[in-house]
Amino acid sequence: MWQILRRNPRAFGTALLLHLLLAALILVGVDRLATVDKAPTKPRVVQATIVDSKAIEAGERQAEARREAEKEAQRQAEAKRKAEKEAQRQAEAKRKAEEKAQRQAETKRKAEKEAQRQAEAKRKAEEKARRQAEAKRKAEEKAQRRAEAKRKAEEKARRQVEAKRRAEKEARRQAEAKRKAEEKARRQVEAKRRAEKEARRQAEAKRKAAEEAQRQAEAEARRAREEALQAALEAEQTVGNLGIYTSAIRERIRRTWVRQPGMGGDLSCLVEVRLIPGGEVIPNGVRVIRSSGNPAFDQSVVTAVYKASPLPVPSGRSFEQFRNLRLDFKP
Repeated sequence: MWQILRRNPRAFGTALLLHLLLAALILVGVDRLATVDKAPTKPRVVQATIVDSKAIEAGERQAEARREAEKEAQRQAEAKRKAEKEAQRQAEAKRKAEEKAQRQAETKRKAEKEAQRQAEAKRKAEEKARRQAEAKRKAEEKAQRRAEAKRKAEEKARRQVEAKRRAEKEARRQAEAKRKAEEKARRQVEAKRRAEKEARRQAEAKRKAAEEAQRQAEAEARRAREEALQAALEAEQTVGNLGIYTSAIRERIRRTWVRQPGMGGDLSCLVEVRLIPGGEVIPNGVRVIRSSGNPAFDQSVVTAVYKASPLPVPSGRSFEQFRNLRLDFKP
């Protein structure tokens, strides 16, 4: 009701005015009918009067006119009521149409708002997907860069390992070549030494053959002198006599030692020699205590000691001082 009043105040005023007029007409008509109905019931004195027929007819016509006027007023009031009802129906229809239009407009607005929201959500989702795709692309690029860096590092490490392996292989090859060269030189030196030894042996054989007669002649005298010297050596236990044996051992080893090419005269090494009575060097009885720094020189000294066996040592109790003998060998 108030919505209709706010939307169309003029129509509301017109309808109100028509209702008031209709109510007034109804009240007037009811009062008259009540007067007519009640008139015969009142007891009153009837006075007979002769009236003119024309006056009666005129009165009847006036009453008929009043009745027609009242019917017309009723028809107009009914028409007005119907008009007001039609106006109300039209106003209600208009209100409903306007409400429907409002609902449709609200629905359309909500649909448009929902469409905008969905479009915004879709835009945000696409933007998020784009950012995620960009982040994924950057992550993949970063992973590719890391993988490439790792591959390059591994390739560099592999090249370094390969270079180190080649260097080690080359060093082993050079060491093997050097060992073979040294072995060849040692064999050559050994062959030369053997040749010289054979030559000395042959020369010694010739010399021994030439001196055999003289040795036989001097054998008895030398035997006597040796027996006297042996007795004297066993009797004397002084440091000077021990030094004689040590000097004799060094001289014996020096005679069997072979100088190899490139060995200087300033080399020296300390060796320990294990002996048995009679001067024999026991197997694996020679050990280098202090190296000269030249392995070839150290080995030549060890070889010379084995070749010089048996060494000249005293017998008896004096031998115990030579059982574990240490010699500082210098060329």
